[in-house]
Amino acid sequence: MKKVYLCLALFSASFAFGQGQISLYGGLNLAGASSKDFVQFDISDWEEYGLLTQGGAEGRVTVDLAANKPGPINFGINLGAEYSLSEKFSALAEAQYNVSGISLLGVYAGINYDIVKTEKFSLGITPKIGYNVGGADLGTVSILPGYIPPVDLGEKGVFNDGDALRLDFSGLAINLGIRPRFMITENIGIHSLIGYNLGFTSSDGIVATTEEGEVVIPMTSGAIVRSDGSGTQAGISPTLTSNGLSVQLGIVYKL
Repeated sequence: MKKVYLCLALFSASFAFGQGQISLYGGLNLAGASSKDFVQFDISDWEEYGLLTQGGAEGRVTVDLAANKPGPINFGINLGAEYSLSEKFSALAEAQYNVSGISLLGVYAGINYDIVKTEKFSLGITPKIGYNVGGADLGTVSILPGYIPPVDLGEKGVFNDGDALRLDFSGLAINLGIRPRFMITENIGIHSLIGYNLGFTSSDGIVATTEEGEVVIPMTSGAIVRSDGSGTQAGISPTLTSNGLSVQLGIVYKL
């Protein structure tokens, strides 16, 4: 959550560009997405209590990350502020919130250069760099039938039925786009952008909200195992890649 608060603070600070030369824009946001290792796995305390199949008092829960696999397109909204530096140059800050299996909040900073600019129409080149944070809600802990509750990972934490699980993601993103903009009146116009997005997010591990607070289990932990009843490490590293075509369509308002 601290990364989310940081992103929101950076976006809020962007409005300090000045007064009277700012344009606000917002609307729909679409971006390509792909994922890796969004598969089912288990969390087990077999290292502490032994495997149930070998007579141990193992606690085990299944995490169905495959159910949260994002689609090929992320749908969402965007909101931005733009400050004019000269007749053709402007600086901008932008927030995007996309939802496709998992939620992603991104904050971006960039510039726009209008290669064509008339009273009603402009066509700009817009490079942006940003940072994305997000997460997949994995539901609550439910101990598998036959296993011994709770899932006790010692110093790493104890999971009980009903504890919430999630998988957090974060990473950098770069976007390069062509921005057509058509002004309907002096202050209101149609904002659009067609570009290419390159972003990569990875996860630090499973986050569980327990009675003692939040517990993070790295994906490399021995407690992250295959869903076959064994103690074999799952060997996965879930990642979300937002590569491909990106499109924005909305409204711009000049203050």
